[in-house]
Amino acid sequence: MTYNRLLTDIDRENYKVLIEDMFETVPEMMSRKIARANVQQAFMVETILNELLTPAATILCVGSFEDTASSYLKKKHGYNIVDIDPQINTDLHYYVYHYADKFDVVFSTSVIEHVPNDESFIEDICLSLKPGGLAILTCDYNNDYQKGDILPYSDVRFYTENDLKFRLGKIIAKFDCALVDCPDWSGKRDFIHDGCNYSFATYTFRKDK
Repeated sequence: MTYNRLLTDIDRENYKVLIEDMFETVPEMMSRKIARANVQQAFMVETILNELLTPAATILCVGSFEDTASSYLKKKHGYNIVDIDPQINTDLHYYVYHYADKFDVVFSTSVIEHVPNDESFIEDICLSLKPGGLAILTCDYNNDYQKGDILPYSDVRFYTENDLKFRLGKIIAKFDCALVDCPDWSGKRDFIHDGCNYSFATYTFRKDK
């Protein structure tokens, strides 16, 4: 499967065993999550495990408060993950400009749609990557979205194909990054929250070596 796609019920079925293991590993945190949204964290876990062969890899989780993928990877697989979140320590922009750390993987689960300046957010992720490093994001997606449409209460926007491929695509290209594969963000909207019908999209890119 492509790393740039919509997450669907096919993924929910494919990740069923993994999600059950996440419940066994971090049960209290998983119990607080919306069941149909867990597919995003499962995608994160699978992608990181597919891409990283050793727990010695350097990993940054952006928006780590209550992130079950980060907690699971640390507890189950022993990964040493740097967690940042305004609710527990600092935000990404401050971190990037006050620390020199670079990472093999930077991941962020359903955070970017809550960020007012998402272009700066993507720039900071690019700056956080080592050469060859991988960025993995998920986001709230509705390709029919237009500014002014109703959104879930904490969202700033829904993402569209134009946002991911072109608006943010120009930024990742500026920092020598590129999508890891040919994206396919087509498909029906299959998630409802706060009266809004939308999808979860994945956005995965790599910094050139």
